[in-house]
Amino acid sequence: MRSVKQLGRLALVACLATAATLGVAPGAALAQSAPITVDPVGTFDAQSGTATISGTYDCGDARGFAFIEINLSQRVGRVSTVTGSAFTEIPECTDDTSSGTWTAMIPASNGAFRGGQATASARLVVDTTAVAETTEPVRLSGGA
Repeated sequence: MRSVKQLGRLALVACLATAATLGVAPGAALAQSAPITVDPVGTFDAQSGTATISGTYDCGDARGFAFIEINLSQRVGRVSTVTGSAFTEIPECTDDTSSGTWTAMIPASNGAFRGGQATASARLVVDTTAVAETTEPVRLSGGA
């Protein structure tokens, strides 16, 4: 049976081996990049009830046809939630084009989006494979 000290050393060796495999020098911090983000502020149109949100994406090593899938939800009152979803096409992920910004108009499926806090989930899909996803709070403003 191994001691706690031996197990700790094995874990450290495993971490260093993983870092070496990834090309990271021991002691260096792994760079964290967000393959997909959602901007913290979006807008809504009071007449149509549609929300518009945006963000950034990075395909990384993935190549092929790409799109962003977005789901938006907003609590209205104590018992109701307005939801909506949309897809937005982005440029194909290639060696020349692998990152950029996206914008999506999201119609509400059961009511109308309005000003205030909402939650957006965005998923980057490249060549039918989900590459990354995130769920972020969004403040909707506007109401034109």
